[in-house]
Amino acid sequence: MKLRSTFLSGFIAVLLALALPGCEDPVPTDYTEEIMLEGILLVGEPLQDIRVLRTLPVTDTFRFDQAILSDASVVVTADGVDIPMSFVSGPNGGTYRATDTSYRVRANTVYSVVVQARGSRLTASTRTPQPFEWVTPPKAFIQFPAKDSLLLPVDDSLLVTWTPVPKTELYIIGLTCLDTTNYGTYLNPPTGDTNERTMRPSPDFFDRSGTLVANERTTLGATPFTTSQTVWGIFRWYGMHELRVYAPDRAFLEWFYLVGGGRRSSYDYRLGNITGGLGVWGSASLVKSNSFLLKRPS
Repeated sequence: MKLRSTFLSGFIAVLLALALPGCEDPVPTDYTEEIMLEGILLVGEPLQDIRVLRTLPVTDTFRFDQAILSDASVVVTADGVDIPMSFVSGPNGGTYRATDTSYRVRANTVYSVVVQARGSRLTASTRTPQPFEWVTPPKAFIQFPAKDSLLLPVDDSLLVTWTPVPKTELYIIGLTCLDTTNYGTYLNPPTGDTNERTMRPSPDFFDRSGTLVANERTTLGATPFTTSQTVWGIFRWYGMHELRVYAPDRAFLEWFYLVGGGRRSSYDYRLGNITGGLGVWGSASLVKSNSFLLKRPS
């Protein structure tokens, strides 16, 4: 589950919060439908996972298949050139993507969108950042330590660095466990060992008891620097992980502030860049790499 999944959970919280009335509302079930757009364009990745949703009243049980709008008109242009879009059904109701599945999001390009759905017209635009590269990528294998204290890195095995992206205020870092079940299948030679949770530090400043499902496998962080030395406590599982570093545009960064990594349940209209509706239309360039976290020595 990638960073986008966490933002999707943030959307769930926002959808629910928007339906909750304030204390001054005379009728607790008052409800006005609003249309939401979620689109994060990643440089070098397919143009996909664009969601158009409607808010739902608190009197209904929230279900994505009821919130997702599959019949919206979605027009995306790249520097003025239209990109045909199609709706694709999925487990969370479905998303819009470029009809040409070989299309990849370009750097330093203005992407505009016009969405028409249920009488509403939503517009937004984003300029994609320039690409960047690893200077010190994650190591292919990382050994979880047997030390009593896990709050500080014990060596430089967790140090990663990357080239700077001009005008980037904050880099977003996402660490995702790619497989919470299998462990030994990734070893050479393979074994039958299954995956398990990591030993937690004490005190556990990274405790996410009661966290949203999206945060079960993905941990989010941010840094203004082009280097990061991850502490052991952010790993919740052993096994195969993917580390991503995003250089976000302003819209993506403000959405990150808004949803708080998928944990906040309020919506601030000042942090959305959609005209005529709610949500975000942002972009980022990124670098990504896999690392395998070996279990701590017995």
